[in-house]
Amino acid sequence: MSDVHEAPGRWERWLLSRPDGAALRIVFLGVVALAGTLLAQDILHVAGRTADADRTRRTEPLPLSRPVPGDQIRPYLPRAIPVGPDRGVPVIPGFEGPLDTDATGRRMRFVRTEPSVIAAVGRIDRGTADDLRRFLDGDGKGAAALVLQSPGGSVTDAIEMARLLRERSFSTSVPADGYCASACPLVLAGGTAREAGEGAWIGVHQVYAAGETPTGAMRDLDRSIAEIQSTSAACQQLLLDMGVDPQLWIKAMQTPAAELYVLTRDELASFRVVAAPPTEGS
Repeated sequence: MSDVHEAPGRWERWLLSRPDGAALRIVFLGVVALAGTLLAQDILHVAGRTADADRTRRTEPLPLSRPVPGDQIRPYLPRAIPVGPDRGVPVIPGFEGPLDTDATGRRMRFVRTEPSVIAAVGRIDRGTADDLRRFLDGDGKGAAALVLQSPGGSVTDAIEMARLLRERSFSTSVPADGYCASACPLVLAGGTAREAGEGAWIGVHQVYAAGETPTGAMRDLDRSIAEIQSTSAACQQLLLDMGVDPQLWIKAMQTPAAELYVLTRDELASFRVVAAPPTEGS
């Protein structure tokens, strides 16, 4: 053991030179400042979670300006649809009732509107792929086209739906002024021919963890990250298999889950999101 003592540092010398009361006040104020910072962070975190919960529960239409090249990021509402002075009301001939927020925000339902056409309107929930398969084997037997109006939902189900539609040689489309967001474009990609009506909003964003609870808390972080990576790879593989340019996925992964990257008409064509029917022998 050494008897040598190190000289106090500058901060220690300054603190020792203060009266006892002043030193205690400094320590107390530091603790108060730290507590205030932590409290502010907690408040911001809770406020962010509350705002996100409000966004995901919102069912009222949200007025939004039409996206233009260079200005294509819009809020994503999983249970509502965008409206605006330059947007009309989408129509699917033969579909009973308006294609409004109420219809779009509910679980997807399938209606045969014409002998060869099926309307698919609503959210893609877990199990929707099974619903589609049963419908195609029942009331939808013999149909050849699917018209979409959906804010998206379960990516796993959307991928399964796309592969089922391709297997059965369906064409897919989004009506004029329609809405196909989040996982919905994956279903659209399943069509052998794909169309988007004038003014249709077709948008993509990041995959988010299906294991999030209503409060926003995540399950085990490593498991959530692994699930997202696996799902993202499955989405890219689907686009490749369906003939869609996988660079579309770069736009998706650059866009936070709370927002939507709305594709322009030129991008719909260049990414091959819309496509003419294949010619014989192709």
